[in-house]
Amino acid sequence: MCRSIKVRLLRFLMGVVVLAGVLCGCGMSAGSQKNVQTTSEPDETQTFTGVITHIDKELKQISIREIDTDVDTIVNYDDTASIIDKYKQEIDGDELEQGQLMNVKYRTSDAGLVSMEVPENAWEYTNVDKFTFDTDESSMEVAGELYQYSSQTYFGSTDDKKVDMLELSDTDELTVRGIGYKVYSVVRTEGHGYIRLQNYNDFMGGMINVDDDIILPVTKNMLITVSCGTYRVTINKGMAKASKTVTVKEDKESILDFGDYKKNVKNVGNVRFKVDPQGAYLFINGTRIDYSKAISLNYGTYSVTATLNGYNTYTGRLTVAEADKTINISLQPKEDSASAVTAAPESTAKATASPKATASASKSKTKKIDSKHTISVTAPEGAEVYLDNVYKGIVPCKFTKVIGSQTITLSQTGYVTKSYSIDILDDDKNAKLSFSELVEDADN
Repeated sequence: MCRSIKVRLLRFLMGVVVLAGVLCGCGMSAGSQKNVQTTSEPDETQTFTGVITHIDKELKQISIREIDTDVDTIVNYDDTASIIDKYKQEIDGDELEQGQLMNVKYRTSDAGLVSMEVPENAWEYTNVDKFTFDTDESSMEVAGELYQYSSQTYFGSTDDKKVDMLELSDTDELTVRGIGYKVYSVVRTEGHGYIRLQNYNDFMGGMINVDDDIILPVTKNMLITVSCGTYRVTINKGMAKASKTVTVKEDKESILDFGDYKKNVKNVGNVRFKVDPQGAYLFINGTRIDYSKAISLNYGTYSVTATLNGYNTYTGRLTVAEADKTINISLQPKEDSASAVTAAPESTAKATASPKATASASKSKTKKIDSKHTISVTAPEGAEVYLDNVYKGIVPCKFTKVIGSQTITLSQTGYVTKSYSIDILDDDKNAKLSFSELVEDADN
């Protein structure tokens, strides 16, 4: 009996020792876990300078392209991110815009945005409506200064669309950003649309005014590129005159139908021109004409210009007020071509511009006809072709070469009309152009 009691007591004591060991082990484990939590490492971060290319406000994500590369990084933003604008004011991520240049810092663990601010050395031009591109030198002239763009430069629009550089028209308005002499982003803030004329045969050969900002001769199949907005359009020929108001939306054609104006054939004169020497070019109201036969003009006053290399240009006014009229023009040879160049009235005005800027400006504005060569447009097939708002034909088509900076517009029923700024070189060669297929118009 006593021996049984001793055995039970021994087993009890052994159980107490085991329980104490377990409790001690649990205490050490908890202490070890506590030590691990207090020594965790901070999140790693990455920094770079880039251009905002896309903002998804629903997912709270920003796509940023690193400058001088094609690397795009997507970061997540929330209220904890510090975002500073160009005025050194803190803003929300939803207030950011495509094309902005930013110094970026984000966490590598979850791509969470830590901070973002405009670089100190970044510059910005807003409301830019006068600009030129030189594709040969990859340069852009803004505010009288030349900057370099590259294949990494971001071209876009405020509606979150990428834009091809050639699609930018001189009727557009831009925001341009960069650092130093480099352009890193060009954003179209105000685009362009088109005015198409219909049923205007009565005014062929006359003139059309768009708010007095655009003045063009009236030709067949007219399609005019203009900035978005509302315009008063006036079309006239001799005594006939008609005006209408039109609202133009981005990338859309607005139709102006003049079919409600009746033809007036009264007071028309036949004018014959005799120009010496033969071969001179003759222009009436800025439009080159074939004067080998009589020309029918409504009664009224016209500007007349005659030009020929080696001769002084003739400029005068012609008043048509009779049924038949003959005009004699005799061009005078230039006495000294060298002195004529030095006496050019523009030389003084251009002296204040840098040599490179002056060359770029003259290249973009100077145009001349190369009657020995042609411009061919081979794609997209079936589209109407306009050169500086003048109809040239249906693709594929060919027309006389015009040298200099100009705008090619492509239009086709059921598709979005597109315009491209091009430079045609004076290289004694035919020019061949091919453009991307037009995109179907979802509104049609």
